[in-house]
Amino acid sequence: MKLAKLSLAAIMTVGAMSAANATSLEEAIKGVELSGYGYYRFHDASGSEAYNKIELRAQLTAPVQENIQFVTRFTGNYTTYTNATSGSAAPKIDRLFFNYKGFDKTTVTLGRMYTGTPLDDTAALGLKVVSSPVTGLTLAAAYFNDNSAVTNALAAVAVIYSNDMFNGRLWYINMDAEGSNGNNGANFIFGELGATIGPVAVKGQYAQRDADANTYTDSTMRIQVSGKFGPATLRVGYTLNDDDGGKVTVDGSAEGDNDLIYGGIYGLVQSNQAKDQSIFGEVKIAAGKFGVKAGYVSYDDHAFDSQYYGQVDYAMTKKFSAYVRYGSADPVGGGDDKTLARFNATYKF
Repeated sequence: MKLAKLSLAAIMTVGAMSAANATSLEEAIKGVELSGYGYYRFHDASGSEAYNKIELRAQLTAPVQENIQFVTRFTGNYTTYTNATSGSAAPKIDRLFFNYKGFDKTTVTLGRMYTGTPLDDTAALGLKVVSSPVTGLTLAAAYFNDNSAVTNALAAVAVIYSNDMFNGRLWYINMDAEGSNGNNGANFIFGELGATIGPVAVKGQYAQRDADANTYTDSTMRIQVSGKFGPATLRVGYTLNDDDGGKVTVDGSAEGDNDLIYGGIYGLVQSNQAKDQSIFGEVKIAAGKFGVKAGYVSYDDHAFDSQYYGQVDYAMTKKFSAYVRYGSADPVGGGDDKTLARFNATYKF
């Protein structure tokens, strides 16, 4: 419709109708929350190419009506490698779901979301129900039919409890054998008990996987003691896998991608190999805007003897921070150390 062909009265009528139906910007964004981050990273590790990476992630949360909430997340990144052509991941919407809170003390989530189990860190399409019938107790149940890590159906139930002194979690997860990537089905159990007494916290974990294709059970047992004393935080722990292996995660990732206790730098040497046990210690000291972390891990996995690492953090503001990290692992029987170095700067909004 061209305004040139309308009479003056018609033009005034169209303008009046548009003004009457328009929603003010203030009203349109009422209750809408935007959060996320952007970071730059330089990463260099022995045995792999060094790279530069930038990533932007933004999450939008908006009310639909009194009991319904809409959430979506956008992620985009770009990576350049030292000895290869540049590569990037196309920007994508990797979360999109609805929260319904019309039931008493219960949230129902439908869509593509973070699965939320302690043994993976993936997104999936499905349904999740979380209820807190009494103070401190949480019950959860979920079914996902498109898990991004395994492309298999996944079902999970959990009981979670916490108070000022004690906390515990018990999860049962079933992964269907059907899937386009040929993964076998498996059952997973994860249990955790913890206690906090003054400045000291103790946490123990047990996880196991019974895979349909295996005649044995993978399992791991881990314990950690931590404490905060003035500006210093100390952490020591022990991990032990059974003779047949400790690969108990749903998505097959290392412990840095999930809730399992571990020591060291994620991506250097992990404690998820068969017949592997490790002892670790770490100290962190905060001084104003600066923080320093240093740690040591002793392995018994017939591949590496030990790992040393350190990190310096700088928080310029509540929204902008940066760190420098370096780690080295000594192989059994000599040879070159395995190293990892990283610089990372992050802005949060």
